Amino acid sequence: MDPQNQGTRFETPTNGPAYPPQAYSQAQPMAAGQPDIVKRIIAAVIDFFVIGMVVGVLNLVLGIALGRFGMMGASLVGLAAVLLRDVAVGGRSLGKKVLGLNVVNAAGGAITPEQSIKRNSTLALGMLGSAVAAVPFIGWLFAMVLYLAAFGASAYELYLVATNKPRFGDQLAGTHVVMEGQPAIAL
Repeated sequence: MDPQNQGTRFETPTNGPAYPPQAYSQAQPMAAGQPDIVKRIIAAVIDFFVIGMVVGVLNLVLGIALGRFGMMGASLVGLAAVLLRDVAVGGRSLGKKVLGLNVVNAAGGAITPEQSIKRNSTLALGMLGSAVAAVPFIGWLFAMVLYLAAFGASAYELYLVATNKPRFGDQLAGTHVVMEGQPAIAL
């Protein structure tokens, strides 16, 4: 063993180099301020659950009152909510606020409504499909295409987040998610 590197490498019984056991058990540290995938997914689930509940109630009430056009209106409200969710509650979504996350622009400042629309456009395809489905005759056909596109886009976005790459929506908007403050709930 080299005296200069004493204590940094271990010899195995076969005289090959080895590394301390703790090197294998420690996870790679994430970049400062970068949230983990679990928090991002939970924040998205909170956001889409709340939006889904509001749209469901509106769909029921407006659907009874106005029929097909009421359901289209409820879907358009949901579409707006998805697109603008990152500027909704004090400059961030409800889920991000609960988990201590925030979306910022390239300079680290607050995002604009236009950036929120660009960022969430890939995740709003399903809600757009719901609005289009109310169009008589061919709406269901366009809705099916949008639902398939929504599934593919959401799967791709999840893959990017899981592999610690920027979401396609973030690339479009020039934004990224950061840790900001203490989460309201501990995970």
